[in-house]
Amino acid sequence: MVIEWGGIIDKLTDGGLNMLGTIKRITFPNRLFLLLAVIFGLLMINIVPPVQAPDEIGHFIKAYAFSELKVKPQAVSKKFSKNESTWGKFGFEVPYEMKSMNSYAVDKNGKNAKYPYQYKVDAQKIKNGEKAFIGTGGITNYFFVNYIPQIIGIKIGKALGKPIIWQYYAARYLNLIFYILIVSLAIKRFPFSKLGATILGLNPMALFLASSVSGDAMIIAMSFYFISWISSLIGKETISDVKLAFSALLMVNLVLLKPTLIVLGMLFFLIPNKSFSIKRKAIWGSSIFVACILFYVLWNRMMIDQQLLYRDFANPSEQVTKFLKEPSLFFENFRDNYLFGTKGDHIVYSFVGMFGLLDAPMGFHWVVLYCMTLVGACFVQEKDSQGLIFHQRVIVVAMMFLYTILTFFALYQIWNKVGRTASIEGLQGRYFIPASLLIVPLFSSREKILNIKNNKLNIAASLGIILVLIAAVVTLTNRYPVG
Repeated sequence: MVIEWGGIIDKLTDGGLNMLGTIKRITFPNRLFLLLAVIFGLLMINIVPPVQAPDEIGHFIKAYAFSELKVKPQAVSKKFSKNESTWGKFGFEVPYEMKSMNSYAVDKNGKNAKYPYQYKVDAQKIKNGEKAFIGTGGITNYFFVNYIPQIIGIKIGKALGKPIIWQYYAARYLNLIFYILIVSLAIKRFPFSKLGATILGLNPMALFLASSVSGDAMIIAMSFYFISWISSLIGKETISDVKLAFSALLMVNLVLLKPTLIVLGMLFFLIPNKSFSIKRKAIWGSSIFVACILFYVLWNRMMIDQQLLYRDFANPSEQVTKFLKEPSLFFENFRDNYLFGTKGDHIVYSFVGMFGLLDAPMGFHWVVLYCMTLVGACFVQEKDSQGLIFHQRVIVVAMMFLYTILTFFALYQIWNKVGRTASIEGLQGRYFIPASLLIVPLFSSREKILNIKNNKLNIAASLGIILVLIAAVVTLTNRYPVG
C-alpha cells in the first residue's frame, strides 16, 4: 500500500487554512469572551470549594432531583400547624454524601477545605447508600431549564458510576460550558456594541455563578440570548412566523426561569411596524403573554405555594394588598434607602463582585474600573451596528425601569414583613444582571461617537476587564485558602 503523503499534507493544510479563516471571521469581542471566560471560569471552578455560591446546595439538590425525574418538592410533614415554621421544610431526599458535603462546607466556611470535601465519619452511611432530607429554601420552585447543564453532568457521573463529588464538579463544568456557548451566540447575533455585550458577559459575578452549580447562570445566559435575538430582528425587512414562534418559546422559558423577565417582552415594540405590523404585534403579543401566564400558573401549581413557603419571613398576599392600598410605603422605601440612601451600595457590590456566600467583596475601585470599562466598551460600534431612534430608546429605558421596580417589589413581597420601610431584605445586585444587556443599545449609534480608533478602545477594554478578573481571582484565592 502506497501512502500519498503529498495528498494528505495538502488536505491537512487546506483544513488548517479553513479553520484559520473561520477563526478570523469570529469578531474580536467573541474571541475575547471565549478566551477570558474559559480561563477565568476554570480558575474559579478550581479555586472555590463546593457549595460556596449563594443557595448552591439548594441548586445542587434541585438539579439532582430533576436528574431522577423528581419534580415536585417534598414536605417534611403532610400538614403544618398554623404557627409551625415552614422554612427548610420543603426539599428532596438525596444521597447522604450531599448532606455531608453541606455540613463540611458550613463548618469549614470554605477555608482550608480539601478533597473529597466531606466528613470521614459519614463514610459508612455514604457507603450504605443512606438518604437524607435537605430543604431547598428560596429556590424550591425553580424551573427545570435552569438546571439542564447540571442535570447532564450528574447523569454522566451516574452513568460512569462516579461518586457525588464527581457529579458535582461535572455539573459545575457543564454549567460553565453552557454559559459560555449561549452567551457567545448572544454576542455573535447582537446588533449593537459586541464589545459592550462581551464585558457584560464577563461580569465577574456572572462568571462566578456560571462556575458553580447555580441555576442563575442559565437565567443570565438565556436573558442575554433573548435580548440579542429580538434585537437582531429590528433591521429585518420581514419576520416569519417561524421566527416569531421561536421568540415565543424563548419568552415563555424566560418567564418560567424568572417571572420578572416578562418585561423583556417589550422588546417586540422595538421592531418597526413595516416589518412587523401592529396587527401581528397585537395577535402575537397577546398570545405570547397569555402563554407565559398560563405556563407560569401551571408550573407553580406543581410547586409550593409562596404563601406557605415564605410565611416565616413575610405574608406575600397581604403585602400585595397593602401595596395596592398604600403604594407610597414601597416607593418611599425604594427612594429613601436605595435611590438616595446608602443601601444601594450593597446592590452595586453584589452586581459585580460580592463572591462566596456574600462575604467576599472585591475592592470598590475594581467595581468602578469594571463600570468604566463597560461604558467605554459600549461606545465601540462595529461597521454593521444598528442605532436606535428616540422612541426606541424610551422603550428600552422604560423596560429597565419596570424590571428594576418589579425586581425590588418581588423581593419586598416575599422576604419582608407587611409595610416594612427600613429596607428590602433579600435584595442583591445579581438579580439585575439578566437585564443588564439592555444598557448597551442606549449607547448605540450608526455614526462614530468617540474620535478614537476601535483598536485602541478594544485594547483599553481588554486590559480593564483582565485586571478586574485578575482582582476577582485574587479575592477568591484570599477568601478560600488551600489547606
